[in-house]
Amino acid sequence: MNETLEALAVVLGLTYLLLAIKEKRSCWIAGAMASAIFMGIFWQAGLPMQGLLQVFYIAMAALGWWRWGRDSSTTPVHRAPWGYHGMMLACLCLLTLVTLLLRQTLTDLQAIVDTASSWAGVLATWMVAQKKLEAWIYWIVIDALTAGLYLNAGLLASSALYTVYTALAFIGWKQWRQSLRLQQRS
Repeated sequence: MNETLEALAVVLGLTYLLLAIKEKRSCWIAGAMASAIFMGIFWQAGLPMQGLLQVFYIAMAALGWWRWGRDSSTTPVHRAPWGYHGMMLACLCLLTLVTLLLRQTLTDLQAIVDTASSWAGVLATWMVAQKKLEAWIYWIVIDALTAGLYLNAGLLASSALYTVYTALAFIGWKQWRQSLRLQQRS
């Protein structure tokens, strides 16, 4: 595996997240570039769901770029109702179970974490593109699990990145919550 490429993907991934926290539309460009690099890295590391997830992230970067428009403040941060979260969790469980059945890996812990964190990432990325505040809470859990997955696969830089992502997701939640409060005052 090329550690230089992994380091570049890490820098681009951090750039994406820091810009997303600040609600900057350009985050989606950095995110797409990071995902393109990570796709090959994860596939080579034997994490097929993580590799396929990067294809989705690239598509979501295009959607996010379009959805956030020229001025990202035109898409306001908002909360999702409780029923939305129930639906998201039910979808996560169903998608994970079906994928594990298709992969015939119901008892392999790495495959379970790979699959569940990949599908959770799909759902959470959709929520970020829609500027749903709670997306950041999902990311705290997803990033912590993913950091362990990458550490187990020997992807040290990627594991470190997702450990930092875990902390930054908390900062993102605080920043977007503040943005929501300011929107509600005006």
